[in-house]
Amino acid sequence: MSTELSFCFKGSRNYVQGADIVSELLKLFADQNISDIDLKFNGITQTNLSLMEGLENLDAKVNIRLKEAGEEKSYQLVENDETIECSYEYDEDEIITNCQLDLANQQIILKQSTGFTLCENFVAMNKYLLQSLFLEAKGKWYFTRLEQSRIIEDDALITVRLIKNFNFRLTKSDILVGNECIGSVYFTMVKE
Repeated sequence: MSTELSFCFKGSRNYVQGADIVSELLKLFADQNISDIDLKFNGITQTNLSLMEGLENLDAKVNIRLKEAGEEKSYQLVENDETIECSYEYDEDEIITNCQLDLANQQIILKQSTGFTLCENFVAMNKYLLQSLFLEAKGKWYFTRLEQSRIIEDDALITVRLIKNFNFRLTKSDILVGNECIGSVYFTMVKE
């Protein structure tokens, strides 16, 4: 049994952005008591996706582990070959203009609510932080993993702080609400 998820491309992208995948999953699990979310993106997708229970499909685009009411569950998102035929405007600079960059502490701070989802906020913030810290690095940054301990409101004022850079193959940044780390976002750079 699978659940079909439909997407639109964001802005000029020709792939489904990770933040949109996270948003759809959170809507799908909205009535569940979920925590300890761990999403691993295995590549970009240009089609809609099917959610399936288990971790058996080697071609899955996303592997998902989480707790539902304290019970560990595993899912995957698999391409279903259903063409995406829509797109919508998206300007991540609207998020960045509400942020304060702190290069000395390798962090970026959201100063006011943006109207975007929490995931859209921290993905845009982390991308901007990495681009600002590593001006010499040439390539495209991709959101590749999310660990989130609990659900946080979209209008939360967050800080994204770089923790590790594994030679651009993987970066890890913590997501903080006040002094509490509620998760980590990972990016990979595909060099040009």
